[in-house]
Amino acid sequence: MQYLVIFTPNKKFETDGVPSDFAETELKEQAQVRVLYAGGGARQVWALDTKTRGGVILFEAESPEHLQEMIDSFPLIKADYADYQILPLAPHAAFSKKS
Repeated sequence: MQYLVIFTPNKKFETDGVPSDFAETELKEQAQVRVLYAGGGARQVWALDTKTRGGVILFEAESPEHLQEMIDSFPLIKADYADYQILPLAPHAAFSKKS
């Protein structure tokens, strides 16, 4: 099943500012997304515009639990620097089989 996941900076950045280790954690994040992409879990990856910041990933996962494992593997999630929204995807009715 495919899932679209939208990642955005944690709201605490608005009050606390950017943590001192953010740049290093973001580099680890980029490495992890390349690992998931190479393994087929992350199918497509986009950056949100510079005003919104964050990213969007189209995931291919065997189950919701498998998806959660991939999301939890991201350093920005582990550090509680990012929030995310999961959108499960299904075939559009225009392309589904009709009897």
